[in-house]
Amino acid sequence: MILKEVDKKEAINKFEKSGLKAEKQMAHYLKRAFQDKKDILVINDLRLEMNDDIAQIDHLIIHRYGFLIIESKSVTSKISINEYGEWVRHYLKNTNGMPSPINQARRQADFLKNYLMARSGNLLKKSLIFQASFTDFKFDILVAISDSGIINRPKTSDISEVYKADQITDEINSIISSYAGTNKSILTLKVNYNFADTSMDKITRYLTQTHKPVKRGNKLEVKETKAVYSTSTERKIKEKIEDSCCKCNSKNIGIVYGRNYYFKCHECNGNTPIKLKCKEDSCKPKLRKQKLTFFKECAECKSSEVFFTNKELQEV
Repeated sequence: MILKEVDKKEAINKFEKSGLKAEKQMAHYLKRAFQDKKDILVINDLRLEMNDDIAQIDHLIIHRYGFLIIESKSVTSKISINEYGEWVRHYLKNTNGMPSPINQARRQADFLKNYLMARSGNLLKKSLIFQASFTDFKFDILVAISDSGIINRPKTSDISEVYKADQITDEINSIISSYAGTNKSILTLKVNYNFADTSMDKITRYLTQTHKPVKRGNKLEVKETKAVYSTSTERKIKEKIEDSCCKCNSKNIGIVYGRNYYFKCHECNGNTPIKLKCKEDSCKPKLRKQKLTFFKECAECKSSEVFFTNKELQEV
């Protein structure tokens, strides 16, 4: 059953357009496979906020035994994964590294688990003997590569989470069937926890109701409030973000994540720190990543605006 479709939104550049196309392609396959399944529930394009953290989940499957997160990646050429789990994108004669979508999906799964744990008592059915926890249920991940993409897998290790988009629904059925088969087996003492109907209903309603769609900043809002800023603050707003390498001044840079987000130069391999500034000195803006685009978001002044967009060859 499809509980939520991909949000209606306008891509601001060709990279976001490609990413949105990949999400819609995967949503189409999920709808075909599960729209009539009452015990397999699909939430597309789910954005959750907790404290100062944000998770953007492309596709979330809720089933009797837990959750399955699908990360969609737009790949129109070829990607390679080595035995260490490192990802490389190939396009024409160029080769560039990219963050692992597997690790990204795992972080989303950890976020979702913590997000639900905060409401365990309200969302999970209580029994006379014990109270189940979300740590008792399954949290699986899959990465969906565009149908037109080519996956170069390592020969020495199994990357079992990565599939073409049109293969994902079969893998979902296989994962759920394996949990059901374990519960039916008389040869094992291992039993997987099951969600009650009431729990599945509460969980899905809670997630869809707490979904926080992206709010893009607009020029009109900035213009109307500009007069109340001090001259020094106004100057900070006008300052251009650092869009070149601090070592070699190359503009061939992209945002990557270490302990924090920073600019990585693809010419000299140098690192440039990112210094975010907002309307007031007391503001503490943070970066939020969505596909190739990074948004500067500030909880104090409730603003969200595009900060920087990576190139296609670096990341999608």
